[in-house]
Amino acid sequence: MIGGDNQRLHEEVIVSGGVLREGRFSRMNVGEVRDALAARTTQEPSQSVKQRLASLWSKIEAPLMQSLEARVKERTTGLEKVLSERAEKEAVDITTIMTELEKRISTELKNPENAQLVLSGFNIPEREQFERNMHSLEARVRALPSEIEKETAAIRQRFSNPQARLFPVGVTFLVPAKLANE
Repeated sequence: MIGGDNQRLHEEVIVSGGVLREGRFSRMNVGEVRDALAARTTQEPSQSVKQRLASLWSKIEAPLMQSLEARVKERTTGLEKVLSERAEKEAVDITTIMTELEKRISTELKNPENAQLVLSGFNIPEREQFERNMHSLEARVRALPSEIEKETAAIRQRFSNPQARLFPVGVTFLVPAKLANE
């Protein structure tokens, strides 16, 4: 799945399947596919069975793709809540981190030792560098609230309007042992 800014939000391999009866494909549910895959063996069917399956491809390709697309829709529906929750968590996390940074910098700026350092043994170049550093920290503190807004908006944009992408990679025929050598 990709988000509103075309970045990948989620990626997984999904499986879908069906039963071939008399050259017709009928979709299996997720549990049935899982059980069928769990029961598979490495035994190869006969060459004639492979040829019959290959000859059926033109009839079953479209229903198989429809089955995959239906599975993608099911999975997408399940992921939408998860992705929404992840977006909110990331927005809260970045806000927390940047707010903590703001507090730490503000505490450092208010540290009374800093004023004493300016008055004590600094030579002029060191004092000027120290003042530049302090001004940079003050500017950073002022900029953090708008950075928090930008970062949380970017996170929400990334997770907005998630779209599923399907890239079929393979087809496996599971042939019952009693039919494998016909």
